[in-house]
Amino acid sequence: MKVVTVGTGMAAAEFVQRLRLEGFEGPITMVGDENYPPYSPCVIPFFLAGEPLDTVYWKGSDFYERYGVTSRLGSPVVSVDPERRLITTASGKSESYDRLFYATGAKSWYPNPEWLDTSGVFGFKTLTDMVAIDRYVLEHNVTRAVVFGGGFIGVDAALALWHRGLEITLVHRNTRVLSQMTDEDGGHFATDKLREKTGINIRLKATVDGITADHGQLTGVSFSDGGSMETTLLIIAIGVSPNSEAMTGQDKGVTVSPQMLADPTIYCAGDVAITPHLVTGKDGIYATYPNAMAQARTAARHLVQGDGEYAGSINTNVLKKHIDFPIVSAGSFSGEPVTWQQGDIWRRVYMVEGKISGYLIIGDTRMSGYIFQLYRSQKRVDMSIKTIISSPKHDGYYREMLRANMINS
Repeated sequence: MKVVTVGTGMAAAEFVQRLRLEGFEGPITMVGDENYPPYSPCVIPFFLAGEPLDTVYWKGSDFYERYGVTSRLGSPVVSVDPERRLITTASGKSESYDRLFYATGAKSWYPNPEWLDTSGVFGFKTLTDMVAIDRYVLEHNVTRAVVFGGGFIGVDAALALWHRGLEITLVHRNTRVLSQMTDEDGGHFATDKLREKTGINIRLKATVDGITADHGQLTGVSFSDGGSMETTLLIIAIGVSPNSEAMTGQDKGVTVSPQMLADPTIYCAGDVAITPHLVTGKDGIYATYPNAMAQARTAARHLVQGDGEYAGSINTNVLKKHIDFPIVSAGSFSGEPVTWQQGDIWRRVYMVEGKISGYLIIGDTRMSGYIFQLYRSQKRVDMSIKTIISSPKHDGYYREMLRANMINS
């Protein structure tokens, strides 16, 4: 049996590694559009912030050799033919398969894609992007940058370049940064604290609506609120969409079974897989590292052993790079909010029928694991949640666990 992966990212690498660990000895070919060993998108901003490039290869730069993989790199897959069991790349090359693992991740969306033809304008999604930005910063002695987009990826980009020593202006159309992973109050708290701790110029309720260039070299940007500034570096990070066109003809993702099957011979995982939410059951794309890993392991086990089902995804978000100010959220910001705040720490849990429907923790992560387990298990905690989240010493959950053990003993 010949196995082919479309994609060489985290999910594909985990899938291949698990196949080998499960005893699969057949041929494996990994097809990807970048010319790198499998790397972690979670880690690549650290490279831009100054860490060595080798740190991004989370399973080793010798992955293909170590796991007996044939790599076909440098050209994206543009079509999948399930009837013929054949994939075709943009370069016109084809690859047959007996079983396919489709994990192409997500791609950036650009309001003005022609801007990318200007030297000094970059996306912020792939290792190719990071290497190009790093080279550009060094060659042009860049000291100032504009980041367009204040979501998770945009803030990640701003913090990486800030950590590297650049002066950053972050432009976001919303009233607060991280507007998809925070509620209104928490987002404003996080925005104010990020300004305070980094000195990043956060420009809200605005967009980058124009650029200026000299002989193809970026010289400045203009803003929708009427302002402008000189800069030779613009990072665009305002949104992504599932890279699913080769499978479905659309960028809406791929629906899969509990075995991660999109077709009797095609598995799908990661940022393109539509799966049910573990708590709510709602179908969606929940693009996180833990979900992708669990999906890849489910697919590998099913291929080799013929059993196993994916339990479901959780929409967790964790931002804790380049600055000692973590932000963690999960679930839905609906229901009755229970809030505690002291200094740089802000916590809010949303309750529905005595159970956690979502939460947001800013400035500290020591409690987030316990809150996550309470949310995941849907344990009723309405009588104790105020005590748990309002512990200045962050030990409220230990005391709650001790109290529960004493009652049960």
